[in-house]
Amino acid sequence: MREIKKISTIEKYSIPSGNNSCKLDANENLVLDKNFLINIPLNSLKKIDLRKYPIEIYEELYIKLSNYLMISKESLVLGSGSDQIIDLLLTLIGRGRRLTSIYPTFSYFKTRCQLHKVGISEILLSSIDNTLNNRKFTEDAKKSHAIYLCSPNNPTGNQFEKSQILEILSSLENNLVIIDEAYVEFAKYSLTRLVQKYPNLVILRTFSKAMGLAGARIGYMIANEELADLFRNKIQLPYAVNSISLAIAISVISSPEKVEKSISIIKDERERLYHNLSKVKKINVYKSDANFLFIKCNEKYDRILEALENSRIIVKTLGNIENYGNCIRITIGTKKMNNKILSIFNNIQ
Repeated sequence: MREIKKISTIEKYSIPSGNNSCKLDANENLVLDKNFLINIPLNSLKKIDLRKYPIEIYEELYIKLSNYLMISKESLVLGSGSDQIIDLLLTLIGRGRRLTSIYPTFSYFKTRCQLHKVGISEILLSSIDNTLNNRKFTEDAKKSHAIYLCSPNNPTGNQFEKSQILEILSSLENNLVIIDEAYVEFAKYSLTRLVQKYPNLVILRTFSKAMGLAGARIGYMIANEELADLFRNKIQLPYAVNSISLAIAISVISSPEKVEKSISIIKDERERLYHNLSKVKKINVYKSDANFLFIKCNEKYDRILEALENSRIIVKTLGNIENYGNCIRITIGTKKMNNKILSIFNNIQ
């Protein structure tokens, strides 16, 4: 009972709302044509036999994903969303161990560390430009068994310089280095092909964001072949992903043109939204490498939230973040959605 009481004190991970409002709080790909996805589940059902365990279809997705990323399929591990893989990684790190991360970052990871009793040390980002002090981070990480970095970071949206991450990797050869690339399709670079060079490197990816398959719950890990084999055959569940989700993922990744077009549109809209919101007085909009914008609202926070609520627009309210103040995160939506955001912000006094 004492253990249950301790778990009850862990901060709840806030699940995004699901009503009929304009939903810009979960970083889903709302630009991807919904009609493109409508028939995929139905067609996928015709290709699978639900009486059987998903064996051949697992292998098919591994091959498709390997070709798409241009890496060995032996470096891949599929999971039921990258969240499920995070849980297994924390089990691997072990109870009572220490991990170094940054603040602010993906809040789910922190709450899972608390659940698994992995101690977490957080290094503050600069509230001016979201930069990370490499020296301070590395010094702290040398006391830890593992590190966790989002690239691009959630909720700040920035991707750290590649040279900076490589410096961290090189100086922490004895640490497990987890790089969460959930939003990497919208960014400048990926470390995917470096997993063989750095045996301590683990990369997390997902179909939930750029691929538009948040509802299918498919994530994957990329690591050197030895670690991936250990993870896939000894640590991961035998059938972590269901047949329908696997078939849907195969269909989407087999014809990536529509996804890639939506990514290009989101990038253009991101720059347009950033450029125009930067002109609004008394707020701070941060440059983003993801599919969302991180905004420091200052004294306008309450007025902004009220205006958004009155317009039935849901954003991620982050509240008072240490070193930053009151902030929100807004998903880059369609041009129509983004124009509505601009209109609201321009009319707030």
